[in-house]
Amino acid sequence: MAAPSIPLKEKILVCLGSFLLTLTIYLVIDLYTPIKQLLAGQQMTFSEVMAHFQLQKKALFIVVITVLMSRITIRKRNQKLADSAAAKSQAQPQ
Repeated sequence: MAAPSIPLKEKILVCLGSFLLTLTIYLVIDLYTPIKQLLAGQQMTFSEVMAHFQLQKKALFIVVITVLMSRITIRKRNQKLADSAAAKSQAQPQ
């Protein structure tokens, strides 16, 4: 019997969630200096804030971390699904 797997829609949602989480973390890291300067009372223009974004330099890391996070989450959910299916099959009398 084949091991159960989560549906494709849920896998896509896991990937999107991992991407958004990774992107948010990197945006917060990139915006640390502008936020610190704004809290100190310095004026910054929009172009100065945008100059702190370095997503093009970090794109490879964002993709790699997203893929790793997605694979781990999907593997855990598949394992949980397989464990629950195995428990159900053992609980049924034969």
